[in-house]
Amino acid sequence: MHLSLSPHIFVAWLQQHPPEVLTIVQMVACGFAILFMMRLFGAMGLVVYSSMAVVIANLQVQTVTKYSFFHEPVALGTVVFSSIFIVSGILTEYYGAAKARQAVWLSFTGLALMTGFMLLTVGFKPLSGSCAAHQAICTLFLPAPALIVAGLIAYAAGQLNDIWIFSTLSHLTRGKFLWFRSFVATLIGAFLDNLIFSVLAWMIFAPHPLPWKTVFFTYVLGTYILRVVMAFVGIPFIYLARLMVRK
Repeated sequence: MHLSLSPHIFVAWLQQHPPEVLTIVQMVACGFAILFMMRLFGAMGLVVYSSMAVVIANLQVQTVTKYSFFHEPVALGTVVFSSIFIVSGILTEYYGAAKARQAVWLSFTGLALMTGFMLLTVGFKPLSGSCAAHQAICTLFLPAPALIVAGLIAYAAGQLNDIWIFSTLSHLTRGKFLWFRSFVATLIGAFLDNLIFSVLAWMIFAPHPLPWKTVFFTYVLGTYILRVVMAFVGIPFIYLARLMVRK
């Protein structure tokens, strides 16, 4: 029996599954990837994961999918981006708020550099044999300036508020109720990020602004529901991270 490892076949197989199943798989995969990076590389591994997740999520957000339980289509990128809040909670809890803020600014810088280099890349005139690849890159990265500005502003606001809320609650609870601190900080930080990014990217900076109803239900409310679910999923991983701490 011939076993093909073609990515096209694998993608076709994935597309046979409902998006709800793929979303659950992605949530769990993000959690274990965070623990894996933490176990191997400590705090630096979490910083690297955070930087990669920001880039990946900002590419995924240009695609939408349809869930059976929600009337409006929902933008992708939510699960991967929400996992960054798990990283912030772990860093704040086990390595300190200063390390968590460092991860935010390194991710911020990495996303800005990636966008700058890719815009420079599409500035080169392609040869005839690479036009298809060039067009694919243009499709992904030419919309990036508006998205990058919106994403950077929203990311910084959401993440820094998440870290501040987590730290404040930690002080008020004397380090107890980790699940509560993580969940509340993520809910507030994620909502701020969601709202700021959606309004800036799809209304203020967009060349063809979307109506408020579409922005609210597809990009704010639709993706926020997933972030709430991801906040629940992330709680056990934050506790498991205690076993992975490398001083």
